[in-house]
Amino acid sequence: MALEDRREAILARLLVVAAAVDTSFDARRNERGLSDKQNYVVLFDGDEHATGAPPARRSVADPPPHIMEMTSEVQFRLAGKAPDVGTALNLLRIGLISAVLTDATLLGLTLNGRTIRYEGARTATERGTLVEGGIGVAFTFTYVLYPGRVAA
Repeated sequence: MALEDRREAILARLLVVAAAVDTSFDARRNERGLSDKQNYVVLFDGDEHATGAPPARRSVADPPPHIMEMTSEVQFRLAGKAPDVGTALNLLRIGLISAVLTDATLLGLTLNGRTIRYEGARTATERGTLVEGGIGVAFTFTYVLYPGRVAA
């Protein structure tokens, strides 16, 4: 039997949702140093932390659940140079925000089925002959961690 990992389930689904925003992008996870000859959507798992005071331990066999917050970033990286890079990045950004915040599977993995928060975006552009760049879009997912729970 496998252990349930809500964090991994959220991250796996987030990559699927991000890749569907523009299927011409090659989807990757936690990869840096990618070629600039191709469009990429890259998921960086990010950090998680427990919220609130630690719950009281019930027993060794039945550890208490923890409320966790995980902030992950999805980056869209454009290949080569594009004259309208800002517009292209903003269209990817808004498509991703809409897709993530309305995805029933992602929402179902969160606390109360509604705790995904859009945190913001950062752009990275460089000027050569034209402008090239990327955008990182961050989301925080709140979910319950059940230590040691075995999936049915």
